[in-house]
Amino acid sequence: TSRGLGDVYKRQVLTTAAALAAAFWSGLAASAGKSRSIVIFFSRTGTIKGLAQTVVKLTGADVLELQLVKPYAANYSDMTYIAREERREGTRREISTKIPDLTPYDTIFLGTPYWWGGVSIPMRTFLMDHPLEGKTVVPFVVSGSSSPEGAWEDIRKYCPKAKILEGFH
Repeated sequence: TSRGLGDVYKRQVLTTAAALAAAFWSGLAASAGKSRSIVIFFSRTGTIKGLAQTVVKLTGADVLELQLVKPYAANYSDMTYIAREERREGTRREISTKIPDLTPYDTIFLGTPYWWGGVSIPMRTFLMDHPLEGKTVVPFVVSGSSSPEGAWEDIRKYCPKAKILEGFH
């Protein structure tokens, strides 16, 4: 089958992002190996999932993908309209994934797309329910055009008693 330009571009972005992530996390892998760690992520398109898999491979961390009770619209324009409204209104998205007891984990790698000035709505919902008190949080965010500062602010807001390390964008 022939691949469209979008597929080729996505593969190039994923390959580059994975290489950058590997460089970024190589220093963290040793310290994560000394503690119990988990990668928690939400990925709508697969980009964050690819980065999450790289982190798991480098660190040996457990992994948890956040799934939704009601998935977003398949059409990108429809999805962005819905997500923008949810962000503006402070709406939550119900997560169907069973969240394990996070007590044994020292390090939490958080992966999320950047949506309308902050973390994705599913990640925001997760953090509102699980503020990760006393944990070391290592965020990674993907955005096509925006600075990650809004995501870092969200994570600091929803995890006020966590140690938040510099994130990967």
